Amino acid sequence: MSRPDRVAVHLASPALFVGASADGTGADTDVVTDGDGLPFLPRHRLAARLRAGAASALTVAPELAGALEDLFGRRGSHGADRILRVGHAVLGAPVRAAVARALAGRDEPVRSALRRSVTDAYTTLESGIEVGADGAPAPGRLRTHRVLLPGLTLTAGLTWAAEPDREHWRLLARACLATTRIGMRSTRGRGRVDVRLAEPGHADPHALTLSLAAPGRREHDGAPP
Repeated sequence: MSRPDRVAVHLASPALFVGASADGTGADTDVVTDGDGLPFLPRHRLAARLRAGAASALTVAPELAGALEDLFGRRGSHGADRILRVGHAVLGAPVRAAVARALAGRDEPVRSALRRSVTDAYTTLESGIEVGADGAPAPGRLRTHRVLLPGLTLTAGLTWAAEPDREHWRLLARACLATTRIGMRSTRGRGRVDVRLAEPGHADPHALTLSLAAPGRREHDGAPP
């Protein structure tokens, strides 16, 4: 069995990945997009949620504490003290290639209009009343939020600075299983996600992740080398 090479993030509910979009969508809270208008989850946000998931997994597997710092570095560190790098979580390669072809050679303002259409295809607008410091609705403060549609799956590549062992895989799998919400306003029902490890040719990332998360694996069980 080849080892997992990416993390798959499936959106089970609308998600707010707040940031700057390529052309702006007119929402009070915009969504982060790449230069072609496709939404994505920035790698630092995904890595932070995975680290939090890994930390929560230590409550039942404290022996994996060393693996946490190996994988994600010391808390708050952005240096080279970690062996795992997580890429941006993006839409699939066929989608990105198709959008790039559609935009190739387009001049402004057509190019910007097409990019906004791309963003619109994967997002929707939600409205809400701004809440004041006292918890009461602020009069006349209707706000709009650009959210990603549920049902999308984004994938982030994994890059290793050193060879991971079974404890690293076990903790990473458990971190994925423990990561159930990403994005802003997650406490209000937004950003529910299923995060799993995936590999080329494996049809069931859920089964793969559960397998890697299990303790006491042996060589013939198919653990990554």
